[in-house]
Amino acid sequence: MDTTAPLWRTSDTELVNAHTAVVQRRRQLYAEELRLVAEMENRGVATKLGYSNTAALLMHTARLSRAEARHQLAQAHDLHATTTPTGSVIDSALPQTAEALARGEVGSEHVDAIRTTLADLPHLDAEQRATAEQVMLTRAAEDDPKALLRFGARVRDIVDPDGPPPPEEEPIRPARMLRRHIRRDGSMEFKGHLDLESAQLFENLLKPFEKPHPEGNDTRGYAERAGDAFADVLRMAANCPDVPAHNGARTEVAVTISFEQLQQSLDDVLLSSDPRMTAREARRLACDAHILPAVLDGDSKPLDVAVPAYAAPAHIRRGLYLRDKGCAFPGCER
Repeated sequence: MDTTAPLWRTSDTELVNAHTAVVQRRRQLYAEELRLVAEMENRGVATKLGYSNTAALLMHTARLSRAEARHQLAQAHDLHATTTPTGSVIDSALPQTAEALARGEVGSEHVDAIRTTLADLPHLDAEQRATAEQVMLTRAAEDDPKALLRFGARVRDIVDPDGPPPPEEEPIRPARMLRRHIRRDGSMEFKGHLDLESAQLFENLLKPFEKPHPEGNDTRGYAERAGDAFADVLRMAANCPDVPAHNGARTEVAVTISFEQLQQSLDDVLLSSDPRMTAREARRLACDAHILPAVLDGDSKPLDVAVPAYAAPAHIRRGLYLRDKGCAFPGCER
């Protein structure tokens, strides 16, 4: 294309080809610029000329911004060999990218995409790193810089599908954990996490109990229904015959009361061991308690103590669940 001829005389194809050639030359000039910057940095030219560092030199002589000067230094450091203060030479981290930039095949933003991708894969050995760089350059011939950066997320799967080895001293997080705190009023706060299998078991146990009442008058929110369901599951677990016991037997509470007191209104009776528990609450808890008939003499000496027995055997209880679909106590909606 004749650069002195008016552009309106050129064909569309010639115009596009001319622009492509200019972009290629610009990239080649940028590659030469980075090569000069790398040489200035290796020689320590900036300090010899009275500048604090190479970035300050570029800001003054080339009138670059501080960010652009540091950006060029970072690219030059990765694309060209580096000389340390002791005189040793460190090979280029991205030699293939430097050659592609010198040929004008990639631009500055392509270089940044390749640098970012390989910086996220520090565990690769030299051969894998060279392969990853080649894969990125092949893709750069087809993609713009942003698309190339998105493709970089797949490079590890191509070059190293096994991923980095686990650290030697990887912290072990417990699969199951529970922290609980007893408040002053005896209630409890808890927080924790479960492994996958236990979490699924927990969900399956709660779901049947946390459903709203079928009558449609259930005003409880989801969190409240889940809390009630959790309490129901705890009660079921407490009644399990395989639950661990203390000293070979379940925890038992012995409540002694005279016949005269028993004839009085039980709503006014409190347990002496816990003044906050009323007799009504004690009766509710006693639904699942062991019944131990005992005969005492006048001095409260036990004369006969029967063996523990449930108020309703397990097989009868299952039948009651099937018949009543819940609690059959008058006024109870559970």
